[in-house]
Amino acid sequence: MAVTPDLADLQATIARMEARFDTDPRAASLMGSYRDLCARFETDLADPRDIAMSRAAALMMIKYQLEEN
Repeated sequence: MAVTPDLADLQATIARMEARFDTDPRAASLMGSYRDLCARFETDLADPRDIAMSRAAALMMIKYQLEEN
């Protein structure tokens, strides 16, 4: 059975991941691109949940890249 996290849970997870990657020197350039994407998400998407899901997905890509290297 799928679990749908609420917006507050998503935002808390995003904040934790951003804080973690902002302090990791290996993620510096990726976080720059992430910030650019966040600005795009804000202008292209209207629903706060869609924005949060997009941000979370981008952060998961950063996590994946760091684990691969």
